[in-house]
Amino acid sequence: MKRFLLIAVINFLTFSTALATEQVSDLLIIEKDTFYLKSFPLENLRINGKVLESPFGISSTGCYRGYIATWQIIDGTLALIEVRKFDSSKQNLQGDIFNIIEYLKNNGYNPKIINGFVIADWYSDTLKRYDYILTEIFAMRDRFYLRGNEYSSRRDDKKTELVFENGKLIENNIIPIEAYKIGDSLCFDKYVYSQDVGLSDIVKLKGVIRENNGKMVRLEIFFFSTDNEEIIKQIKQENKYLFSIIYFINPRYCEENCDNYNWISF
Repeated sequence: MKRFLLIAVINFLTFSTALATEQVSDLLIIEKDTFYLKSFPLENLRINGKVLESPFGISSTGCYRGYIATWQIIDGTLALIEVRKFDSSKQNLQGDIFNIIEYLKNNGYNPKIINGFVIADWYSDTLKRYDYILTEIFAMRDRFYLRGNEYSSRRDDKKTELVFENGKLIENNIIPIEAYKIGDSLCFDKYVYSQDVGLSDIVKLKGVIRENNGKMVRLEIFFFSTDNEEIIKQIKQENKYLFSIIYFINPRYCEENCDNYNWISF
């Protein structure tokens, strides 16, 4: 039943105007990685009643908060690097830089500032992986999305990626990209849809890493977790190369332990 509901939700999101409600992410920089947040730390000030006025107001249904914030972990602490107005007319969707320090002070909040950056000492949350199936639909395979407790997940992903307490990063379980080696086996969930034959399902693919470019890995797929010929045919139509399938993906959306499934060879 849960599987059916998930597929129904994905179909609705993919082929309806509901796509417009998917919110543009904040950015989080940790060392050389950039992550995409479906949790918005600056909004927590408003949720908790410490700051009531929105910086920009609603500028788009795709960005109700009206801005894109960039965060960075500095010495183990979450710092607000900049806030830009959301501008849908620009390719990167970011407009003019906003004076966040002045905004906070004018709204009655006295921020902690180190080296010119606002320290998010109000922010406590547990971040988990945001559903990969949706990021694939939006053709964002290289990005790794994280969600907070206030942002509902469409699947029950129990893996905790990051934990913040009062702005301090106290737990980081994200695997570095360089830890994924050529020759390693990975498996992941893939959403399969074909309007022509009325096909809709979620299957697991298994392959071997052939390349790691620092953002994604190139997987050569050899196995499927289904014997449904129509599903396999649909998958083969994408990225087919000789006797296998080539698939680029952020490996953090994959599993390393793939032995718990019944695999069908390509």
